[in-house]
Amino acid sequence: MTQKRKILYLPPVGLSEDILSPEAVSVLESLGTVIWNELDRNYTSDELLELIPGAAAVVTSWGSPVITEEHVAAAEDLQIVGHAAGSVKTRLAPAGHERGIVLLSAADVIAESVAEYTLWAMLSGQRNLFPYERLMKKERGWKPAPNWPGHSLYAKKVGIVSASMVGRRVVGLLKPFNCDVSVYDPYLSQEDARLLGVRRVSLEEIFADSDIISVHAPITPETRKMITGAHFQSIRDAALFIHTARTWVLDQDALLAELQKNRFNAYIDVFAPEPLPADHPIRDLDNVFLSPHVSGHTVENRMRLVEEIVRDIQRFFNNEPLRLAVPYEKLQIMA
Repeated sequence: MTQKRKILYLPPVGLSEDILSPEAVSVLESLGTVIWNELDRNYTSDELLELIPGAAAVVTSWGSPVITEEHVAAAEDLQIVGHAAGSVKTRLAPAGHERGIVLLSAADVIAESVAEYTLWAMLSGQRNLFPYERLMKKERGWKPAPNWPGHSLYAKKVGIVSASMVGRRVVGLLKPFNCDVSVYDPYLSQEDARLLGVRRVSLEEIFADSDIISVHAPITPETRKMITGAHFQSIRDAALFIHTARTWVLDQDALLAELQKNRFNAYIDVFAPEPLPADHPIRDLDNVFLSPHVSGHTVENRMRLVEEIVRDIQRFFNNEPLRLAVPYEKLQIMA
């Protein structure tokens, strides 16, 4: 039975060097006959249409063709699709969900890295050590900066925008710091908030009352520019703003205007457009730490992407509970 099971692996060779571990190869090959993508590019949609008949499982990643209704119709044996990357909103046609094809997402693995980055940004941003590095390396100096000493993360008021995969992990990482954590998320129930150990508050309260604000909201119609200039204007002086979500959820021009007043600090990992233009004025602000959309990636976590997906595929064929399955009804509120 196992040897007859056909499994399609779609990521190309170059990408697989970063995301496919030997353990993942071993598990996948134990589940059936694997058709590996041995090209240096992603398959086209037409190529997938030729390959997918008879496949019981498909592993996808960045750049893989989406599985359309035409693919679903041609894949009568398809039972499970595992996406070794981020968003799965459009990865599988509605006809696939209606037929009961299981959809897996490795977004939870990426969420770990983003949450780690966020905790680092909170610690780093509170201490504000980067001026000292410039002082010692460029100026060859040794003296306290005007903002010496920095602040502690311990017991700070932290506002989290969205109890998403990342948001919930950030809440967990903050536990040892005894922070007063509040969350804005219209989908977070009072009971879930109690279990997380957070307070549910309005978006306005998050921005006006927090020492640290961290944004983890998904792209949905409801989140389009939900964070406005008024929210940025209400941020406390000397507060810290962290953004690792998408610029979809905020007014980037309004954020820039407020940051140019030098009232508060920010750590920003996402921009519109990307790459960020070389002459963009945010590059000149000393109160802003910039990174080029890297918060979700570490060597270790990228190498776990396929591994976690194939272990869930293994659980599926063994009739065991799944970790990474995404119910169709959750797609509308996911990143």
